[in-house]
Amino acid sequence: MKTLAVRVGCILMCVLAVTGCRTVPPMAAWDLGSPGWTVNTVPAVWRPETGGPELVGELIVAHHSGGARFVQFSKQGVPVVTARSDERQWEVGSSLRSRGYRGLGRAPGRVLWFQVDGVPPNQPDDSRWHRELQADGAWALEDRRCGERLEGVTP
Repeated sequence: MKTLAVRVGCILMCVLAVTGCRTVPPMAAWDLGSPGWTVNTVPAVWRPETGGPELVGELIVAHHSGGARFVQFSKQGVPVVTARSDERQWEVGSSLRSRGYRGLGRAPGRVLWFQVDGVPPNQPDDSRWHRELQADGAWALEDRRCGERLEGVTP
């Protein structure tokens, strides 16, 4: 009887080890000034939701030749939202919330900051996002479901 209990306990431990939650470690710091990075900085306006306040600030969009991406919206030099992704993992954090999010694999399409792939951004694959381009270089990316919107100007 004791052997059966030990076997069942071992099986449960194995199942938990395989299916349990896995903590994804934070990504290592990146030096955007190192070779391979292309960095664009533009003035931007971010509205987190329909009827929400519009925050005027600066948008940094950086790409590495190896595929990594870095997007940061800041206001008066203080980072408000920072999102990063590479071929293995992604993370996003905000000074407006007490916790950030990170995961393995492809970055979630519902997060605005992972849709900003350039200045101006390309039309996202996810149908929830709508991109507007204007002749004067202004552009906007909007989630029509919740009203989140990011506007910028191409240099």
